[in-house]
Amino acid sequence: MATRPTFPIRAPEAQPGPKALEGIRIVDFSRVMAGPFASQVLGDFGAEVIKIEHPRGGDDTRHQLPQPAIGDQSHFFLALNRNKKSVAIDFNTPEGYQVVLDLIATADVVLENFTTRVMKRAGLDYDSLKERFPKLIYCSVSAYGRTGRLANVAGYDSAISQETGVAQLGALEGERPVLGGLPTIDLTTAMNATIGILVALQARARHGFGQFVETALYDTAIADLNWRGYHYLASGKEPEVMGRAPKMGMPGGEFDCSDGIIWFTCALEKMFAPFCRDVIERPELIDDPRFSTLADRKANATAMIDTIEPIFRQNTRAFWAGRLQAAGVPCGQVRTVGEALSSDLTAEREMVFEVPHPTVGSVPMIGQPIRMSRTPSVYPVAPALLGADTVEVLSQLPGYDADKIDLLLKGGAVASTAGTV
Repeated sequence: MATRPTFPIRAPEAQPGPKALEGIRIVDFSRVMAGPFASQVLGDFGAEVIKIEHPRGGDDTRHQLPQPAIGDQSHFFLALNRNKKSVAIDFNTPEGYQVVLDLIATADVVLENFTTRVMKRAGLDYDSLKERFPKLIYCSVSAYGRTGRLANVAGYDSAISQETGVAQLGALEGERPVLGGLPTIDLTTAMNATIGILVALQARARHGFGQFVETALYDTAIADLNWRGYHYLASGKEPEVMGRAPKMGMPGGEFDCSDGIIWFTCALEKMFAPFCRDVIERPELIDDPRFSTLADRKANATAMIDTIEPIFRQNTRAFWAGRLQAAGVPCGQVRTVGEALSSDLTAEREMVFEVPHPTVGSVPMIGQPIRMSRTPSVYPVAPALLGADTVEVLSQLPGYDADKIDLLLKGGAVASTAGTV
């Protein structure tokens, strides 16, 4: 049976820098992936994220199956919910609804990713809140947007990647569409939500008003088509599927090495000569009339590939990667996820580490990729247990006294895993 890999515990910075988003408070109703990933990024840079969860079960990903887990902690939840406080509230009760309103009164941002009818039915949609909280920034993440005939329809990355053509672009030639190994549409939708919130905060600082920010998975997928989509707009022809063969350079593609596979592409004409001379040590190929130009090499692709394939089998991925990089040819050692996470380069970049956790000792974290020289990301705090911060947050922000909190706990409008005040 496989055992989980372990990584060094990340030590807190001796002199942490100022927090870029210090003083910004987010009341976060989001769950599963796109919304939580957005609020995690904001929390990484110092925003105070109050994660609102239902007292019974909380975020669906706390119990998502099938899953590996660390102790009783879901890997899915751990990946998306660091640097947040968990407050367990049933906002469908009158008492819970009032608690939520009192928290929103202290907040800069509300973030949610329910279907349209959920927040409207609860009286927590933007139209219900905007007059009472005119400076509030309200960010809504959905599958198909908050207007139109699909406004109440739920959606997943996988389905939307199919209906927007994204899955087709990753297929092998002549094959059916292929779902990507990552939920890229969810993740880029989260980035769009993050950007929208930051833009709205800047607009409020300049102009004094809050506003509604919306991003949808469908819209994001259409935008992500970018230059591949523009190929169709410019020509009326479907863009080529990528497959495994190189589409932008020759030689290029996947090549077997003595210990695995390497991928590279001579995408620019200037790369071919150093490739022949310095990488494979076959300088005579530079003047071979079959390979003189990129067009010639593509026309004679079979001869080109047949010439170099045996050469790559003679040494390791690392050997060829070093030569290709030195020659200015983009390349990558073809790795599994585990190999990438455990690689020396990942360690050098300090992108995987562990942080303390209250019930399982420590948990691994994949680091924040945005580096800031003056306002770095904060020391990561492990995802909170359900309701761990209910009492603290309600006593500090709305300023509830112990008797009121106790009454809410006994009535079931809120819940806590940290006892009472």
